[in-house]
Amino acid sequence: MYSFIRYIGSKHRLSKAIAERLHATGRDCLVEVFGGSAAVMLNAHFAKRVYNDIDGDLVNLFRVVADERLRPLFLRRLRWTPLSRRIFDEQGAIYAAGTHSFAAIGDSVERAAATFYRQALAFGGKMRSGGFQVSPNGRSSIKEVGKHLDNLRHLVRFGEFFRQTIIENLDCLKIVSIYGDMRDTVLFVDPPYPEIQRYYSHVLSDSEHVFLAHRLREISAPVICTFYDCSMVRDLYPEREWIYEIFDSTKNAAVRKLGSQKTKVAELILTKRNRNP
Repeated sequence: MYSFIRYIGSKHRLSKAIAERLHATGRDCLVEVFGGSAAVMLNAHFAKRVYNDIDGDLVNLFRVVADERLRPLFLRRLRWTPLSRRIFDEQGAIYAAGTHSFAAIGDSVERAAATFYRQALAFGGKMRSGGFQVSPNGRSSIKEVGKHLDNLRHLVRFGEFFRQTIIENLDCLKIVSIYGDMRDTVLFVDPPYPEIQRYYSHVLSDSEHVFLAHRLREISAPVICTFYDCSMVRDLYPEREWIYEIFDSTKNAAVRKLGSQKTKVAELILTKRNRNP
């Protein structure tokens, strides 16, 4: 199942490989520490799920979609809003001001609609920095229009999925501490990579990366991580403690010349070794 939002760093193309490694741990509750678009969770087929992200806009969007009272208001708001660069730019001004607190139902629905709208049209899923994207080379319609309308048609299905999911809005260290020693959990960790984390609303400092790696080693739950290969990752996640696998992936958000191939990149899937074999 495709996520209904595009997101920088989404793991949809690797979701099958990641899901196989998650299920191989024998645990039956998936905890996504950096949930993002939930691309892995939507394709991993876990009955017990915990979605977490520190980005309040994403969490508010999933909360509204999952709420049977708010979803009709959300849909009504979007069905009558045309896809327009002017509106896209107006929504961008909201994000420049940062996430506000959602004191009223109307506020949360409007914010969720703005998040969804912005994701539908931002280049490469770069919601806060990507420009207005239009791809007129589709067979029967402009790609972004077709995808946007298709997502609206399937919104009830997405909503029911998240209605049966625990939705958290905590920083990564807090969520690891809460769920990391529970008997049935397996953690999927896809942090902002050092090379691209400037595109996210919240970034991890080098010290936070260090603390995260330390906590992941300490907890008893199995952990699957994804990263680009770099010296920092090799230092923080040594091969004596982690199994390294390399997969070819593509950078959908990379700027490329018309007609050229998408940029290929080697992506790591790391599996924490069992400390008590």
